[in-house]
Amino acid sequence: MSQILNTRIGVIGAGTMGQALIKGLLARQMPRRYLIAADSDSQTRRVVRRRFTIAVTSEVDHVVATSDVIVLAVKPQQVGDLIDEIAPQISRRQLVISIAAGIRLRWLQHRLPGVPVIRVMPNLPATVGSGFAAIAAGRLAMPAHRAITASLFGAVGKVVELPERQFDAITAISGSGPAYVFFLVHAWTTAARQLGLPASVATLAIAQTLEGSVKLLRAAGAPVDALIAQVASTGGTTEAALRVLASRRVAAHVAEAIQAAARRSRGLSWA
Repeated sequence: MSQILNTRIGVIGAGTMGQALIKGLLARQMPRRYLIAADSDSQTRRVVRRRFTIAVTSEVDHVVATSDVIVLAVKPQQVGDLIDEIAPQISRRQLVISIAAGIRLRWLQHRLPGVPVIRVMPNLPATVGSGFAAIAAGRLAMPAHRAITASLFGAVGKVVELPERQFDAITAISGSGPAYVFFLVHAWTTAARQLGLPASVATLAIAQTLEGSVKLLRAAGAPVDALIAQVASTGGTTEAALRVLASRRVAAHVAEAIQAAARRSRGLSWA
């Protein structure tokens, strides 16, 4: 966080991801006076002002004029009009970070000539400080710009730098990934209820099992197959379950689903 503690950060678009970023930065002791947010919705502005006690405005021009780093956290379909509005005021001394899905660096660089630009793909767990974000730097982004971006999104999770050509893959893996987990939890919970477990017990058991399994995955340093083997003894209950999953080709279907997400990401990308 040392790279950004004296950096003025402006967040344009104070919805779910914008608020997650603000929350994470404040939790890392970012001074409130260095943060400003803009949003066109008056209710959102009230929520942000009350929740975080930072400067909030409806005027994006004011954010641009007072920020060293400008985070574009609006919906992809709003980016074009927003860039048209703010481009004349942005200087080469500022850094623009876009988290808008599908908006490529080439387009951003064309619309913001001479301005350092970085593209970020975050995911929903950023809202609870456990996100994963990939960053891709434009051709004018210097190491200091990449370090600032990594620090910003490091406040809400883990960060990796990737070439932009891998963003469709990372969108399918981490951007869409939480929904895969929630889909599994839904099926898991349904099965638990069918076996007669109370809803409260099923929810607690599944959530705790997921949390513990993730800790094991991080701590073990062992291949996933080895972790599976620790649970699945020969002739036991887990082996019986895994045999059904294998016979239904679940792993192949998961891969197919993720590939479909990556294809859709390519199809939605523009500019």
